Amino acid sequence: MWALRIYVTLILLMFCYGLQNNPDIQDMLEKFLKNKKISWKHTNSSLISSKLVNLKVDILSSYEVKGRIDINKEKKSVDCSEILRNNPSSSNKDGVYEIYPAKSMKTYAFCDMTTNGGGWTVIQNRMNKSTDFYRTWKEYKAGFGSPSQNYWIGNDVIHLLTKNKPQRLRVELQRYSFGEKGSGEYSTFAVGNETSKYRLNVSGFKGIIGDSLAYHNGMKFSTRDQDNDKSGRSCSQNFHGAWWYNACHESNLNGKYMGTDTNDRQSNMWYRWKYTRESFKTTRMMIRPANI
Repeated sequence: MWALRIYVTLILLMFCYGLQNNPDIQDMLEKFLKNKKISWKHTNSSLISSKLVNLKVDILSSYEVKGRIDINKEKKSVDCSEILRNNPSSSNKDGVYEIYPAKSMKTYAFCDMTTNGGGWTVIQNRMNKSTDFYRTWKEYKAGFGSPSQNYWIGNDVIHLLTKNKPQRLRVELQRYSFGEKGSGEYSTFAVGNETSKYRLNVSGFKGIIGDSLAYHNGMKFSTRDQDNDKSGRSCSQNFHGAWWYNACHESNLNGKYMGTDTNDRQSNMWYRWKYTRESFKTTRMMIRPANI
């Protein structure tokens, strides 16, 4: 009987001490300490109890782990305002940053860390004709383009960024005429979920470019393949864009990029600045929490 106990004990100790130093423990450590700069080794194993009838043996093993786990790693930020709050050194450093509109959703956005204190998440940017904005519902839902150039961040992302915290919207425009720039801000901006067809809620305008979104307040989003406007025709198809069309529009910032100054309702226009249908050289839409 004692010979059998000694034999079983030796087998188990060899299993812990031998070439496979308890693979279950090793797997656990490797998963827990993945990508950490650590080292570990098996230091001791001792027999706690045994029941030879069922061949059940309890072994206590000790492991020594050396290294440091950084529990203060950078937090995941919902938007650019949180990046700025969590990392004040990002102030005045405009650029593309990683954001998490939802815990399981990572995306990239251009952050304006300069204008009026920074912390703006850019949701739309247009600077040249290299990116086609005449897209489908699915593409506007997911977003497209490059955050460092021309892009639409995506209707799902806009909804997530505006559903829990009151947001402020800033619209920046640049004319072809002498490069003149203008801007305006809305104190309230929110976009519903896909079930609501990304319904627009916007109010509280101040700025020099005139309020060209009031006419679209409460409207559903429309694209070339999904017509949700109040017109008897497809505003998206007729005006070569995707927007919260009413019947049809006073603004069309996702309309055709003309590349020159022209008076065309298909263009990326904003009617109430100068009260013309001119196209713009650059357009930008960006948001941040209203309490900043």
